[in-house]
Amino acid sequence: MSKKRERDPLEELEGVGPKTLERLRELGVTSVEHLAEFTVEELVEAGVEYDRAVKILQQAIQRVGTTRPLTARELRSQQRRVFKTGVSEFDEKTPWRGIREAFIYEFAGEFGAGKSMLAHQLSVAALAQGFTTRVVYIDTEGTFNDGLVEAVAKRFGLDVDKALEAIVVYQPANVVQLEQIVKFDLPRHIAEGCRLAVIDTITALYRAEFVGREMLAARQQRIHYLVDWLRRHARTFGLTSVLTNQVMDVPEAFSVGKRPAGGNVLAHAVNARFMMARPNKAKAEGYMWPLDVPGMPPDVRIDYRITDAGLE
Repeated sequence: MSKKRERDPLEELEGVGPKTLERLRELGVTSVEHLAEFTVEELVEAGVEYDRAVKILQQAIQRVGTTRPLTARELRSQQRRVFKTGVSEFDEKTPWRGIREAFIYEFAGEFGAGKSMLAHQLSVAALAQGFTTRVVYIDTEGTFNDGLVEAVAKRFGLDVDKALEAIVVYQPANVVQLEQIVKFDLPRHIAEGCRLAVIDTITALYRAEFVGREMLAARQQRIHYLVDWLRRHARTFGLTSVLTNQVMDVPEAFSVGKRPAGGNVLAHAVNARFMMARPNKAKAEGYMWPLDVPGMPPDVRIDYRITDAGLE
């Protein structure tokens, strides 16, 4: 006797027959929750009829409940999980006393400011404190350092083998690969317990591929689309994202200033934005300040020190 095929949860949606299910699986949809993150236009592009796409999306969204309104009191009473970074002044001076769930953070700065080191540190800290059981680390510049993971794990009292096993590293070669990871691979890891995603750095591949002023609009649109998917994951699954970013020169009246790459599109897409600086690369001291952080005045200075086991 042949074994009865287990019914796919997506098939429980009215309008999802064998052909539609095949199209959804070819698109990379992993679950009803993942389906609820898509737009009608994205499903139509994948070959789903418009009316059918509207119908199945409405059902998926209703099941997930992401559009249910909350009162201001309910929002205020929500308990958001937080993990400590290990950077003492950051944990003391930020509104959440650490990194809170379902937020998108950006840390921008010049080379040598400690951005990648902080990205490694946050990955280990989240694991050590039980904030997540898996971290997706997307390394766009080939700077991931397992030796640094080991050093930080020992500092936080986390088993080294456990840390190395729990951090899943992707190294996309181009923008398309990066976007595929965020749209389709991340939901699979979320189902496995991932609640923290790191992209180090967010703009590197876009700046390399979309070159010249004539490509600026296209580059900004693609960056916004990527971060919008991170925002969808935050809303649906409570995923926290940490983005490191490069900086660009900005001519001023009597000097040249720095600002994060990515323009206003990225500035408006993240929830909390910090600039990092290390004035003297021969010294370990650096500092960061909020560019746009809810509940935090822009003149707050967060000092840190770079060590062999991360920032403190």
